[in-house]
Parts: sequence; structure tokens; C-alpha cells
Amino acid sequence: MNDRVRTVVLGLAVGLVPLLLLDLARILGDAADRDPVATSRWWVVACYLGAGIAAGVGVGLGRRERLVPLVGLAVVLLATLPVLPAASWVPTLPFAPDHPGGEAVALVLIGAYAWSGVRGPG
Repeated sequence: MNDRVRTVVLGLAVGLVPLLLLDLARILGDAADRDPVATSRWWVVACYLGAGIAAGVGVGLGRRERLVPLVGLAVVLLATLPVLPAASWVPTLPFAPDHPGGEAVALVLIGAYAWSGVRGPG
């Protein structure tokens, strides 16, 4: 596989995996609210930890290739912008973080990926 194609695919994964985990955390949190016996709040915490690990991998990959966190940043921005009031004209994606915890984590992801992309290798 070409190095640029692999880098872009890694960037897409680094952007999508945390967003999908945040969506899963929202689903599990709603399920725990409806029926506390059916699922545990620890699964929500595990989803947030998984999103953090995925973000750490993205930042770490940015030490080798600047494009990985920048592609991840673009993915997270596309998913997070519709949630913000100033950009309500952007169509909402089905996995956009629409709960306060998910929005906060998405904003942290934006900052981490932007920092890693600007810093670059070295």
C-alpha cells in the first residue's frame, strides 16, 4: 500500500474511532438511565477511555507523520461543527457528539490533533 494512502486511512481511523466510541457512550448512558440493571455506567467510562486511547494513538502517530492527526482533525471538525451554534448550517452526521460530555471530548480531540499536526515530526 502506498505510504500516503496508508497515512490517510490511519487519519480517518484516528478521527472516526473516537467519534464512534463517543456515540456508543451516549447510547450506553441512555440505556443505563432507562434500566440501571441492564448495563453498567462502567461501560460508558470504558468508551471514554477508548476514545482517549485512540486520540493518544493519533497524537503519537503525528510524531512520525503530520498528515495523520490533520486528517483526524478534519474528520472530528466535520462531525463537531454542526453541534456548535455558530455552524448550525452544516448538515449533522449520524455520529456527531450531541451530548455535553461528547462535545467536550470532541473539542479536546480538536485541540490535541491540531497541536500534533502543527508540531509535526521530531
